[in-house]
Amino acid sequence: MKRVRQAGVTIAFGSDVYADIDGETRGTLAIEYLDGFVEAGFPAREILQIFTINAARLLGVEKQRGTIAPGMAADIIATPENPLDNINTLKRVSFVMKNGKVHKHGK
Repeated sequence: MKRVRQAGVTIAFGSDVYADIDGETRGTLAIEYLDGFVEAGFPAREILQIFTINAARLLGVEKQRGTIAPGMAADIIATPENPLDNINTLKRVSFVMKNGKVHKHGK
C-alpha cells in the first residue's frame, strides 16, 4: 500500500464481506482492515477519506454519498473519541444511524 500511495493512486475501501457469525456485523468484520492502513503509515484523515469519499468517488456516487451534508445519503457511526485523534476508535462504535434510525449493538 505504501508504494501505491507514493505513486499518487487514489485508494478506496469497500467491502462486500458477509458472515453469519453471532455478534459480528459486516462493519465489525470489515474494520479489521483498518490495521493495514495504520501499519502502512496512513494518517487518520486519509484513512477516513479512503473509507468514505474516495470510495464514493470511485463508485461514481459522490453526489449522493461519501460526505455528511444536507441532502446526502449517509449512515453515521458514533465513537467514544474523535477518529482524527485516535483512528482505532473506529473499532469501538457506540451506535450506527442508518436511514435516520439509531441501532445499538445487540439491539
